[in-house]
Amino acid sequence: MRSSGLTAGLKIAALLMCLPTAARAADDAVLHAMQAELARSQAVYFKAKVPAYFIAYRINDDEHLEMNAEFGTLTNSATLHTRSLNVEMRTGDYKFDNTHPTQTPGSVPSYARGSNSQRIGLDNDERAMRTEIWSATDGAYWRAVEELAKIKADAAVQTAAEDKSDDFSRETKLELIEPTLDYKLDIDAWREKVKKYSAPFRADTKIYAARAGLSVARTTRWLVTSEGTRVRHTELTFLLDVRAATKADDGMDLPGMVRFVASKPDALPDDATVLAAVNGLMVELKALRDAPIAGAYEGPAILDNRAAGVFFHEVVGHRLEAHRLRDESDAQTLKKKLGERILPASISIAFDPTRTDFNGQALMGGYAVDDDGVRARRVQVVEHGVLKNFLLGRTPIEGFSHSNGHGRSQPGYRPVARQSNMLVDVEAPIDYAALKQKLLAEIAEQHKPWGLIIRDLDGGFTETQRVSTGGAKLLPTMVYRLYPDGREELVRGVDLVGTPLTLLAELETADGRFGVFHGWCGAESGFVPVSTVAPDLLIRRIEVQRKPKSQDRPPILPAPATEAR
Repeated sequence: MRSSGLTAGLKIAALLMCLPTAARAADDAVLHAMQAELARSQAVYFKAKVPAYFIAYRINDDEHLEMNAEFGTLTNSATLHTRSLNVEMRTGDYKFDNTHPTQTPGSVPSYARGSNSQRIGLDNDERAMRTEIWSATDGAYWRAVEELAKIKADAAVQTAAEDKSDDFSRETKLELIEPTLDYKLDIDAWREKVKKYSAPFRADTKIYAARAGLSVARTTRWLVTSEGTRVRHTELTFLLDVRAATKADDGMDLPGMVRFVASKPDALPDDATVLAAVNGLMVELKALRDAPIAGAYEGPAILDNRAAGVFFHEVVGHRLEAHRLRDESDAQTLKKKLGERILPASISIAFDPTRTDFNGQALMGGYAVDDDGVRARRVQVVEHGVLKNFLLGRTPIEGFSHSNGHGRSQPGYRPVARQSNMLVDVEAPIDYAALKQKLLAEIAEQHKPWGLIIRDLDGGFTETQRVSTGGAKLLPTMVYRLYPDGREELVRGVDLVGTPLTLLAELETADGRFGVFHGWCGAESGFVPVSTVAPDLLIRRIEVQRKPKSQDRPPILPAPATEAR
């Protein structure tokens, strides 16, 4: 990896505040190099003995500024600048190409074929860039030729695929040249801020890890394709995280986090807001240390909005990413549910990458054009509880022959269908007090000693392969028992588990109090940023199991007792 003078760049931009810098495509050395090599490649590889029919060049320029402090002292302040190239090369034709799914044991998965990636230089030296693109293209071509030969051999001896859709969709070419974004940030001031935000944790000698950090990411993405698409798109994200962890006397690790997301520096929270969140996190961690351990349980529960956001992302969202529905090793849980009710009639779900915020809070899963070069658009996937659509990149499935702008990837990966900003809507919602009363009614009806309220989660994961359980696992951090008399008790040490259709069938209702969960979603095309906006949910029956526990004891000697600065 190479680093560059981003700090100097910030000083130069001191008069700008997230303002676009007008730059014509004609002045863009990166676009020049990409288009010049694309023209040369098309002239040769499209006429080769095994001809290519599609070529795409993607270059991602990532500039990162990070500063972190632990317990009031600065631990790092650094910049990192990298640039990566991805060459997508397809041999065969739109109907059948080198990415065609195969079930041959040990074969390379479809999503991992058809591309070649490498780091490239940072200087806008057109000759050097063209040489790097030329070299990567040659490697991608010979790989694609070999892949196509293997796929044809596999297809000759395997049973016919259930889904006979084309391997690649035909899309309208797109020209979108966005201005680059500059911004100003007082680095010295923010170094002091992250120190200030991490310092209060020193007052609790049983907190063994505490960090406050600011991360600024400016990403410029270029794309040119043999179909005529030409894109330059810039994204700017500010992320402020405060993380801390303590340990119970039995050795259980107890983490906590608060996160703030912004698309411009003046939208970041003020000191009072952050310090209030820090204080709240310290109170929660202390309470968790003293909380009793919860055991296995099945019964009714409320998932507060952020927890509900993770629930919808893992249980519903990943089963709507359409490229997996071509893979016969995938469970394809929702593929045949189109037109059927999968949620209560009051609940609808859309994915909208064109949405930039929710009630003034920036969303992480937005973009103007996806990584396939298809313009972003809102997709209504569930309407009044009925499944209506899937998320598609350029891998068609039966009944859906075109992309809907959800082909996404981490730099260095070939795009596949991924989630964006997930928006859960509720028709005629009840309020939270009424939701809690419904939980109490379920506790009584099911003759349970208590129900659960899951107030927050640290994330989760799901399995979709047929050889797996096909279940989801969510990782709660703040869980309360709700007793029949209305009393709440904090407990610790459980994970929420379950299979998707059972969990969705038990979802009863939701209120109108919405929250946002931000995260990075990892799947076949790497990690991409996402956000989910969701209400509080009442689920008639969930299952929780004991959480894995560290066998390490708490430190014999407590941390030095110091006052926060």
